[in-house]
Amino acid sequence: MRQPLEPEMHELSEFLNEFDKETDRGATLNAAAVLDDWLQKILESFFVDNKSGKDLISGFNAPLGTFSAKASAAHAFGLIEDREFREITLIRKIRNEFGHSWRGINFDADKVSKLANQLPWCGPTELEQTSSTRQRFNFAIAILLTDLMWRSRLVHKDKLQVKIWPNKSRD
Repeated sequence: MRQPLEPEMHELSEFLNEFDKETDRGATLNAAAVLDDWLQKILESFFVDNKSGKDLISGFNAPLGTFSAKASAAHAFGLIEDREFREITLIRKIRNEFGHSWRGINFDADKVSKLANQLPWCGPTELEQTSSTRQRFNFAIAILLTDLMWRSRLVHKDKLQVKIWPNKSRD
């Protein structure tokens, strides 16, 4: 009997199916958006379940409402590794290149290529020498996203709880 896919695997499959059809700009914007969503889920899995935790990461003027702020917070709390933080930072910078230019921008553009080539090679070793910058980006996104999707479940095990502090003045 075939087991149903875990929700994360279903979402990963759905994302990669759409991601592969995208232009360079679309792929970059979608990748950043899905990573942003999963960073939020990781933080939500860690924070106390209260309004303050929700307000930190979503809503108008949320202090951790940006992709950059979510990545920095997740890193500061030890929820993502140094390597993952570096990769997210590179992806964010690549996203910004696409987001702030409307002409002549793709993975062959000098700034984008330099940033993307700093991402680790996550594909088969035999393809590394002949791969394009877009392929490097695609493999890096697939592996990083997979890690972050499962991280949300792992982080939930260490979810913060409101601590009751002893108060001598009320005894």
